Amino acid sequence: MILIDKDVWNQETVLQLRSLLEQHRKNCKLNVSTNLPKIFLLGTSMSPVERSKLKTSGFVDNVLMKPLRLSVLIACFQEALGGTKGKVRGKKMSTLGSLLREKRILVVDDNKVNRRVAEGALKKYGAIVTCVERGHDALNKLKPPHTFDACFMDLQMPEMDGFEATRQIRSAENEVNEKLASGEVSIEMYGNVSHWHIPILAMTADVIQATYEKCLKCGMDDYVSKPFEEEQLYLAVARFFESGL
Repeated sequence: MILIDKDVWNQETVLQLRSLLEQHRKNCKLNVSTNLPKIFLLGTSMSPVERSKLKTSGFVDNVLMKPLRLSVLIACFQEALGGTKGKVRGKKMSTLGSLLREKRILVVDDNKVNRRVAEGALKKYGAIVTCVERGHDALNKLKPPHTFDACFMDLQMPEMDGFEATRQIRSAENEVNEKLASGEVSIEMYGNVSHWHIPILAMTADVIQATYEKCLKCGMDDYVSKPFEEEQLYLAVARFFESGL
């Protein structure tokens, strides 16, 4: 298992590395069937599109986002140590369950079918899901203090879209955080939370780079494509939720 930081990564470097590994296998007279070490790329700011392209390029085996979480590292070790693809997938599903179990998730989408699909996907891993259909409803639900652990936000909604809803949620959080920092209000008034910032992940079928940048600019933390893909969902939530492993 080899971890490479994106700041020092390029295709030529990886090709040279793989060549050295192949040469090492020949020098040590290892069997051709012997697996070479898995190569994982570490990054801090990459869109889902960029991550997907890197994984399908054949130059790296997977892409991990920093800061690294314990659950992510465990999944990488499981993948690097081998086993069938089905077994690795099963372990990842198990890890998703440990990440999402008992987490309170707010789903915001004006489409009833989309809400049901998202709710079902998250509940499958043990999450406690609340659904609302408007951006204004999300503002009311996420006004500090609240008990939600994360929010999955649709981008295109009537009256108030996901971008504007997120901007207003962040504005409300910042206002409370300033009051807490100055001592104007007590931490007990706000659920004993000293700094409010709920992870907000956009839900969209539009996965172009410009959309991702717009999501970050308005205050979102990441996005997941619709319908949910297990691996992308895992990578997104692992940034925010430590597993009990």
